[in-house]
Amino acid sequence: MTERMVDISKIDPKNCDEVEMSAYSWYLSNSGQCPNAFLGFAVARRHNQSKQLKYDAGSVFDKVNWIDIIRDFMQMQYDAHNMNGYLDYKKLLGFMEIKSQQ
Repeated sequence: MTERMVDISKIDPKNCDEVEMSAYSWYLSNSGQCPNAFLGFAVARRHNQSKQLKYDAGSVFDKVNWIDIIRDFMQMQYDAHNMNGYLDYKKLLGFMEIKSQQ
């Protein structure tokens, strides 16, 4: 077990690990800005893990583009005709894109 401090203001969703993205999505949920952000991240994260052949505990610290992962998951919701899911992910994606431009 380990503890890690994460500075939300320095997170770039285009290049961060699961710990940083978890902290950012938790912040969005708890602040009320995007109440479903953490749940959305957790589901998309799990789906992304299942697609990777070599995912292990060390992968938690790999820097990835979470905007692409969320965008793909959002598209999957659209293709499945799940408009509520699509709109939830679209809202989360909007926050992430603004954050990555800062």
